[in-house]
Amino acid sequence: PEVNRAAEAAIAAGVVGPLPPVAEEELAEALGEQIPWLEQVRFLKTGAEAVAAAVRLARVATGRDEVLGCGYHGWLDWCQGATEGVPAAVRGLFAELPFNDVAGSREMIRARGPRLAAVVVEPVIVSEPTREWLQLLRAETERAGAILIFDEIKTAFRLAIGGAVARYDLKPGPDLVVLGKALANGFPLAAVGGRADLMAGASRTWISSTLATEAVALAAARATLAVFARDNVCDHLHRVGTRLLHGLHEVQRAHSSVVAGVAGIAEMCFLHYATEDLSRAAAQRAAQRGLLFKRTAYNFVSLAHDEGTVDRTLDMLHASLREI
Repeated sequence: PEVNRAAEAAIAAGVVGPLPPVAEEELAEALGEQIPWLEQVRFLKTGAEAVAAAVRLARVATGRDEVLGCGYHGWLDWCQGATEGVPAAVRGLFAELPFNDVAGSREMIRARGPRLAAVVVEPVIVSEPTREWLQLLRAETERAGAILIFDEIKTAFRLAIGGAVARYDLKPGPDLVVLGKALANGFPLAAVGGRADLMAGASRTWISSTLATEAVALAAARATLAVFARDNVCDHLHRVGTRLLHGLHEVQRAHSSVVAGVAGIAEMCFLHYATEDLSRAAAQRAAQRGLLFKRTAYNFVSLAHDEGTVDRTLDMLHASLREI
């Protein structure tokens, strides 16, 4: 409720003005207090924009073009190597790095060497990463003179306030990080931040958006950070999410002809269905009972969910699957 109240107050005060808002500076300072290794930060509207900005900054800093990515980083041209409508010259600058594959990742990074501007990874993709893989990424990007970027749009403020960097106590961590989603409790806001020398590259290129610092999302994010500072939000997410994940395994065992498996981690999990038709039928049956349960990655638990919510969810899943 306090996040919504902050957003409503921002609407009344005026959403977009001709000058950078004070709320932008206040939010940046609050973010730095909770994620101290963010030396500078810049706000944008969407995660796709923010990751693209991080890649732009890496290219400015290194003078290089090629990028390796691991995970989903949005729909923009730079990371869509197999998508129609993207020029071949752009597609050729990007390749997919294998998740959690130490030998494969090392080989790909070293093969690009002096041409590599950045390695961009989602640190959690369906399963948790190994420390060896994360450390390999840090060591090999330093060896290549490339920038390591963590796309923490899903994981920051969920696994921990500081995302995977904090969850796995990574020292040293990435050079840049991208935040979004829970940053403003669902209001449209994303951020790129990290080393000040890299962020200063924004003055040598062009990273801007008319609505990047509109007041409503900034106010929502500021209120969200206050909740995180006051409450043990991530502990709650892990506890409730663990209950859900264990329950999904019971669902799979009880309905193994429909549900092929369970994937994800406590805070973000989902079911694998035996066929697409069964997946669709399960979603429809659940929706008829008032449950919206995503068929693919991911279902995210929130502070609004408690053990009772999880138990009702599991009961509705069991009932829905019994009808198939």
